[in-house]
Amino acid sequence: MDQIIDPSSLEAGHIAYLRGIPAAVEALDMHGMADVVNALVVALLTEGHVLLEGNPGLGKTALVRALSSALGLGRQAVGRVQFTPDLMPADITGTQMPADDGSGRLAFSPGPVFCSLLLADEINRATPKTQSAMLEAMAEYQVTVLGKTYPLRHWREAGRQSYRTPFMVMATQNPIDQEGTYALPEAQSDRFMFKINLSMPGAEVMGRIIAKALKPLDAAQQRQGTAEDPVQVAAAGARLHEIAQSVLSVGLSPLVLDHINNLVQASNRHFDQLRGIGPARVSGLRELVERRVTYPLGPRAGMALARAAVGWAAAVLVEPAQAGHATTAQTPRALAEILVPVLRHRIRISHDYAAMATPHAEAAALDDFIRELAVACAPDGPPAAGRYVEDFANFLDRARKDIRL
Repeated sequence: MDQIIDPSSLEAGHIAYLRGIPAAVEALDMHGMADVVNALVVALLTEGHVLLEGNPGLGKTALVRALSSALGLGRQAVGRVQFTPDLMPADITGTQMPADDGSGRLAFSPGPVFCSLLLADEINRATPKTQSAMLEAMAEYQVTVLGKTYPLRHWREAGRQSYRTPFMVMATQNPIDQEGTYALPEAQSDRFMFKINLSMPGAEVMGRIIAKALKPLDAAQQRQGTAEDPVQVAAAGARLHEIAQSVLSVGLSPLVLDHINNLVQASNRHFDQLRGIGPARVSGLRELVERRVTYPLGPRAGMALARAAVGWAAAVLVEPAQAGHATTAQTPRALAEILVPVLRHRIRISHDYAAMATPHAEAAALDDFIRELAVACAPDGPPAAGRYVEDFANFLDRARKDIRL
């Protein structure tokens, strides 16, 4: 089916709906994760995937189920794969199996990847061969088994509307210094829109988590295993599709577009392709990149930054009453707030390991370098545009303090 919902302008109702999702997830006993929930929503709306890194027990597994329930997609929309060293690619994609009718013919038995929200739990505990089985699913929204291709997204009807079912991978991984982990291949890491580092919760949130563990199941939790109303699930899917189309129709600020281009070009040492940066600043940027960058950003980094910026502006920053062109005006701040989780798994730099006391120090140094590079790549902009570089640096500094991604 090639019928789609015509992209509509971003409406106040869309923004209000997006604003309510973190609170809906919080109501399902997922505490202290509002920023992470917002990032997941942005990825879902803009066809991205999310990589979560943190120690076991931080609620990564429960989060995707709570998000599905909050969106109205229901528990049936969630698939889960527990990655282990002996997991095979067919355990993810499915394979041909003898049919149930006793005819002896082979029929395709779909694997857990056939869902709307796939939780790839501890993805870096499997071997690289099995990890790479996710690549086609994440990039092409399909899997190929024994030469035949099967789509992961499907067109459905909701009343008079046609909508396409979503597909997003939320993968969790344990820190690479833990036993039994494998580093993700660069090509696979690049498929994730965000890499989010989950930190240990503070005392207040930890108290809520402990209280949740001691609380008996309430009626809502006991009903979680019951079948969802397919009409309501279809309506939720259609609404999500409509909002996604609207979000992706939002334009970037021209300065943000130049900024994203500068980040990609500078990391690849294409300094003659930079826009809006004077010779003196180019000289300092050249020194910074040539001294530190060992693996540059690719085109997917630029696409992810653009989509994440418009998605974050719509889902988090713009007020419902200002939906529309005001969303574009928020993209510089949005870029500052989502920059680090979009880039931290896509760029490599040299480190002074003598000064690195812990793996956390290395991760923090990488995040700091990304911020430094981003300020150095910010275009000056015309005088009428105001002080873009200074404003962006201020947004970046506030994001470091306020955004937990």
